[in-house]
Parts: sequence; structure tokens; C-alpha cells
Amino acid sequence: MTDDDEIWFVLTFGALFLGLGFISFFGHVYLYFFKMQRILDLLGRSSGVWVSKSFSFFGAYFVLICIGSFMLFPSLAIRGGALDKDDYLNFPRELMMAVRICYLSALGGGGAMIVLLAGCKYMGWID
Repeated sequence: MTDDDEIWFVLTFGALFLGLGFISFFGHVYLYFFKMQRILDLLGRSSGVWVSKSFSFFGAYFVLICIGSFMLFPSLAIRGGALDKDDYLNFPRELMMAVRICYLSALGGGGAMIVLLAGCKYMGWID
């Protein structure tokens, strides 16, 4: 028999996972269809962007993932040589916030999914 606390746990983390997943999905679609060329023009000197473009298997989605990781962790990307410091400093604040929100929602949705699965496993709903 399920308890009310278990149901609220699943509803809360399930809704968090789905909500952040939708934000991330529609953020990717927006960035790809409306801002992709501008992002690539702004990051013209960054070697990590051009290296990720050479992988045609994943295509533009892989490029967006790389750009998102560069914008979330810029010090690591600059230190590793994947992101040019001037490109990062000249990147528009509004576009950077859009990229960061998209990828923070993806990370948050992944975290909510892990907590949901661990909770369901603890409650015995998953064998």
C-alpha cells in the first residue's frame, strides 16, 4: 500500500523532472532554429566549437551540448583551450543566459530523475 508521502514524493520529483525536461527541450529547439548561426559567429575563434562541428554523427545537437558546457563552466573550457577568452568576454549577456538556463534545466532535470529513481528503488516500487 502506498503512503501519501510516497505519492507526494513521486508527484513532486516527477513533475520537476518533466518540467525541467520540457524547458531544456524547447530551449534546445529555440537555440538551434533561431540562435545557432549567431552563436557560431560569436564563437569563431574557439577551437572546441569547430572540433565539435567536425563530428557529423551527432550534428548540431552535439555542438549545442559542447557550447552549453563551455558557457556553464567557462574557466575549465578556457583553461583547456576549447573556449577563447575574448569570445567568452564578448558573448552577449542575454544569449549567454538563454544557453545557461537551457543547460541548467537539463542538469536539474537529470538530478531530479536520479532522485526519483533512487526514491522509487528505496520505496520498493522498482526491483
